[in-house]
Amino acid sequence: MSAYFLLDPATGRLRFTATGRQALGPRFARAGIHLETLKTLAQARAAAAEVSHQEMQALAAELKGRDPVLDAVMAELPEWGD
Repeated sequence: MSAYFLLDPATGRLRFTATGRQALGPRFARAGIHLETLKTLAQARAAAAEVSHQEMQALAAELKGRDPVLDAVMAELPEWGD
């Protein structure tokens, strides 16, 4: 079982623990997502995917232009050309 959330098997209701709120709250908030709005595991998974996507885009923007080899590999991605 996760230390970050509890899942009621009867209802499918999700609740973040204090540890989960502390660890994930700021990351999700940077993506505009508030943990208290996530009520199901499916919603939490979709939110986590969005958080990861935004974090990867930010990392790509930070790394772009630093390494010619990385730029060459990533050049095929539409997001890299922006």
